[in-house]
Amino acid sequence: MITPQKTITLNRVNLENKCYVVTLVWTNFGQQTNLIDRAPYSLMRMFKVKPMRPEDFVFATELANTMNWNMATEDFQFMKSLEPDGCFILFDGSKKVGIATCISYGKVGWFGNFIVREETRGKGAGSLLVKHAVDYLHGKGVETVGLYAYPNLIKFYGNLGFRFDSDFSVLHTPALDGVSAGALPIVGTENIKCIEKFDRTCFGGDRQKLLESIILEEGNLSYYVSEGNEVVGYVASTVYETMAWVGPLTCQEGNVDAAVSLIKAVLAKLAGLNVYVALPKKQGAIAQLLSSVGFKEDFSVARMYSGPVAAKNCIYLAESLERG
Repeated sequence: MITPQKTITLNRVNLENKCYVVTLVWTNFGQQTNLIDRAPYSLMRMFKVKPMRPEDFVFATELANTMNWNMATEDFQFMKSLEPDGCFILFDGSKKVGIATCISYGKVGWFGNFIVREETRGKGAGSLLVKHAVDYLHGKGVETVGLYAYPNLIKFYGNLGFRFDSDFSVLHTPALDGVSAGALPIVGTENIKCIEKFDRTCFGGDRQKLLESIILEEGNLSYYVSEGNEVVGYVASTVYETMAWVGPLTCQEGNVDAAVSLIKAVLAKLAGLNVYVALPKKQGAIAQLLSSVGFKEDFSVARMYSGPVAAKNCIYLAESLERG
């Protein structure tokens, strides 16, 4: 007896500059029985992207830490709290093989935490995952998507429509020495709206949900500088038990003195901790300050954008590589 079949043309794919039509023939039992046209066997592989669930946090953390990202499940919980539908798992059939996260800030979005298992790379799965996240952001009204790319991925992202903007250094000191600093006002609930408004003018997007989750969290640090009644700069730092990340910082272009005073104010509270910071390489005065207190470059990344560049020329420290 001949089993009834149906033919489904899935997609056109480009492999080594040749276009193949991938067609699967399925039986009425849902089993794949044949792959026709001229597509190679490897294209039978079925990649798909699904929303990340809490039960995926352990997998996401373990995969991320194969890259020495020093992440915990709480990092993905935090991302889900900020952007509940913006965290993704890549599947090869039923096997989890990749992760990515993104966050929307109005007209600006950010992409990060992107990793695909090594044995799955070079097969189109990573491109699928990036495009899925970018499409999600566009659906939220985002016009500009930013990311930080490791040097070996600049060409990959370029092929997906991202353009180089500037080079960043990720600096680190394993045990920060004591730093002297003058007293600065603390950002609190009474003035955070002014900080958010100032941040929008520099970053180009509305980071309210991110800033409030950091600045208003007990144990974190935040300071600002004003001239007259106008904010000219602020800094925040996320502080953990043994380590801290300094950023975001945005400061009026050219106001290096304000930026230095803000950074010193935070560093003065972080003595003995393992401290990280990411800044544009062109910010020589800030890099010199950090070097003088023991920071050294761990690695570099390139900031890239898809869509119009929204950020203005301000003095800047990244909040993180995954959120901008």
